[in-house]
Amino acid sequence: MKLDMYEFCTTELQQKLSPMRTKFKEQEEKKMAQKAKLIAEGKLLGPKLAGAAAIPKKDENVEYEPFQFEDDVGSNNSGYYELAAVLTHKGRSSSSGHYVGWVALKNGEWAKLDDDKVTLVTEDQILKLSGGGDWHVAYILLYAPRRLEKMREEEEEVG
Repeated sequence: MKLDMYEFCTTELQQKLSPMRTKFKEQEEKKMAQKAKLIAEGKLLGPKLAGAAAIPKKDENVEYEPFQFEDDVGSNNSGYYELAAVLTHKGRSSSSGHYVGWVALKNGEWAKLDDDKVTLVTEDQILKLSGGGDWHVAYILLYAPRRLEKMREEEEEVG
């Protein structure tokens, strides 16, 4: 559900993207180290938690790093994107059938917008929107810049 446009950029733009991409990689490494520490302490058993308090709940007031260049409003300073919404068509031909919208929410949940009926679906269901027979075919994919959470001091300290 992620898109990396780095290889399609000019060399000049790739150089501008490098600092934020480095921050993404550093944060991913820190999160992996935190997870390894929790596993070593017995608070995390593989993908399952040993205790509900092992991983703190997400703070609703998350702060993010800027995702655009200061001198270029609407740009993307990393080249990383996340799928934000999908418009699909379900039917045997373009002249008949039904259109449905799918919008990303938080924590891998998505909303399926089927006329006036809104239901929650999983990310796995979005991955199946490839058509075939009478199933949904993705017509339009909307991507948004991938956001990098600012790390809190206690999260940065590992060990």
